[in-house]
Amino acid sequence: MTMMLLSVLLTVANLVTPQQVPQATPLPMQPAPATADVLNTGPCLDSPRSVPAVLQLPAVRATQIVRIDKIVATSTLLQGEVIGFLYTLQDGTTWLGERTPDYMSAAGARAINLVLASTHMPSQAISAFPPTMRFGVATHYQEFFRVEIPPTADQGLRIEIDPCVAWPAARQLPDPAM
Repeated sequence: MTMMLLSVLLTVANLVTPQQVPQATPLPMQPAPATADVLNTGPCLDSPRSVPAVLQLPAVRATQIVRIDKIVATSTLLQGEVIGFLYTLQDGTTWLGERTPDYMSAAGARAINLVLASTHMPSQAISAFPPTMRFGVATHYQEFFRVEIPPTADQGLRIEIDPCVAWPAARQLPDPAM
């Protein structure tokens, strides 16, 4: 009993007595490792795909995304709003996609549909993105469409294309099947 009382008194004495707490030195910020396999940070977090993921099946190197650009509206009511993304694949083709549904406004959807209607490939008769959900169930319709946006189309479409994220040209793309 005496030992137990002595132990309790020593514990209380240690709690009451001020002690020096060693100050932790802050660690310097470390840059992201250069060996990262997926670039999905920064301003493209609301993009449905990331670099170097495959845009759509089949999972081959030619369909891996090497660059994502933001499509930003310049019209009066949507000034500065990201309305979609332009994906450049390893094979050099460009594909248009909407933002994820949580970030898409009705006005933004209308604006990106106008871009799609004006820039889709001649072989496609598409003028709007199909719905991704219907009555709470995923539709599994095509989400990305091949487009060609001429360099002078920015003014007429009331958009600007801002760089978002790109795979470093000097680095080998990872195997898409992994």
